[in-house]
Amino acid sequence: MQESMLFSRISLQGTRSPPKRKLTDAILDYFSHAEYQPSLEQIEKDRFVFFGLIRSRPWMVVLAGFIIQFCYGSVYAWSIFNAPINASVASSTKKGRAEITFYIALGVLGFTGAIFGPWIESNHPRKSGIIGLVVFYAGHLTTALAVEMKMISLLYFGYGFVAGIGLGIGYVSTIDTVSKWWPRARGAAAGCAVMGFGGGSLAFSAVNRWLINNTDLPLVFLILGSMNFGIMLVSVQFLCPPPPGHNISGIPIIEKENANQNSAESNKDPQGCCSVSGSARLESAQPIRYTDVINVQKPVIYISLAEALHSRDYWLLYVSFLANIVFGLVILSNLPSIINRMFGTESRHPKDPPLPAYVAVSIEGGFNMAGRVLVGMISDYAGRKTVFLMLLLIQMITLVCIPIAIKTGSFWGFLMLVWTATVCYGGGFGMIPAFLADMYGINNTSSCHGIILTAWSIASIGGGLAFTGIVNSFISHGSSVSNPKMYTVNFLWMLALVIVGFVCCLFVRSSIRDRLFPAHPDQILRLRIFGRVFRILWTTEEPSLAGEDCCGASGSHIENSTSSLRHKQRKRHLRFELLDKEQENAAWEEYLVLRAVQYRLMKEPHAY
Repeated sequence: MQESMLFSRISLQGTRSPPKRKLTDAILDYFSHAEYQPSLEQIEKDRFVFFGLIRSRPWMVVLAGFIIQFCYGSVYAWSIFNAPINASVASSTKKGRAEITFYIALGVLGFTGAIFGPWIESNHPRKSGIIGLVVFYAGHLTTALAVEMKMISLLYFGYGFVAGIGLGIGYVSTIDTVSKWWPRARGAAAGCAVMGFGGGSLAFSAVNRWLINNTDLPLVFLILGSMNFGIMLVSVQFLCPPPPGHNISGIPIIEKENANQNSAESNKDPQGCCSVSGSARLESAQPIRYTDVINVQKPVIYISLAEALHSRDYWLLYVSFLANIVFGLVILSNLPSIINRMFGTESRHPKDPPLPAYVAVSIEGGFNMAGRVLVGMISDYAGRKTVFLMLLLIQMITLVCIPIAIKTGSFWGFLMLVWTATVCYGGGFGMIPAFLADMYGINNTSSCHGIILTAWSIASIGGGLAFTGIVNSFISHGSSVSNPKMYTVNFLWMLALVIVGFVCCLFVRSSIRDRLFPAHPDQILRLRIFGRVFRILWTTEEPSLAGEDCCGASGSHIENSTSSLRHKQRKRHLRFELLDKEQENAAWEEYLVLRAVQYRLMKEPHAY
């Protein structure tokens, strides 16, 4: 009887429906944890690519990523379609309705990366890559239908929304997969892949122009979409995650001379762990003593996605990235008109510019490509934060000098400055995946990268609208199109934004040591300047007494009788400190020892 009652209770509990989860809880959980956990069978399959016929190699992933990004880069050649689509769909080349499609696509790209970032991180890159290219192809087919039916709203939906979703999924999954294969050169690897995106804009400008001149406009999108689909479908077969142990599954907290050791060495004895903060964990193979830990293996801190997204450093880097790309995005789409109005046929002294505008744009695309890979490579050796600060500083100087070049009529000086800023623009895209991987771990790269790409959307839409609005405002108030003041005003607000980004980047604590380094009780501000810790303290100074250095009862009597007076005379003042490496290492090691001992005492109260 008791057994039957027990079984009935179990069966009733088994049929009880689980409590319903709130939507907000599901969203928070989705953006809290993201990690790809393949089965043993999948790990074995990933040793071979291209339908299991070819053994996987890191260089194959880089080449495949470059080709896929090259095809996705065709979106940057959209300006070629503006005039024919406006003439066909809007019945006027001056209405400018087709241009909106490009802004929609870039806006959707960024927000798609943010929404699908955790999903991309949790799934096989080939799966997300195929979904991205299929959706991108569907956008081309919808665009062909929209042009044939002369429906501008369907054009916005097809290429702007649908193709933008495919672009966002494919962009994030490809770049982050490539960077995971090269832990010692993440900046160079990601830069090589992103370089394909810039190269696609150059190549497809000529391809699109040839197709428009030789076939019907709807057929152009069918041919272009089918060509991209076929090339990417073959290339995506070479995408696969690196084998387990290829990357350090966390962030090393010990800076050694040989910082690029094989990550497999850090997993020789994974027994035991010491919690550092929150959900972070400090791996350790030896109990208690920190010096023993670092002699056995490299301690590693794990940061969850929720901790990364709640970090102030992430959002400071977000603002810095936004500031770095605004000028490049605006100048990419407006350089021909600026050249024509300031130095060409619409200038105060009409004449042909020394270099045709389309040639200047093509050369600018080359600098964009070069910046993506060169800046990434330099950051592997000089440090991400240092290089990013240099990019922003160069843009500050450039934005100060460009109005001067326009005012003095220096055409080549203007172009050199623009091309220099374009290198910085491309370099930001090439370096940001590696920057995020270094700060928050390789397992959070796709999610963090996807969200930070919303800055791309904001910069492209907000920056483009602000630039165009200021120019149109000057023209509507009777200003000539050759008036340089309307461009000077634009360069000034971009300069202000870059300065804000530079200041934000100064406060980014790029290393895990800087984020966990114990603060002094009187600390107001702490920065790392050229590898040294600089901090400002608001300290209390106690005045010395005449009898304080004397021995015997006399000195004690003076000290006791004046203690209250001395307490009142305390003064607070600013003190500046620049810690040397020995002081910093001592404070850091003391902090880690205390946290390790604290964890051991919690787990093993009788260990000490």
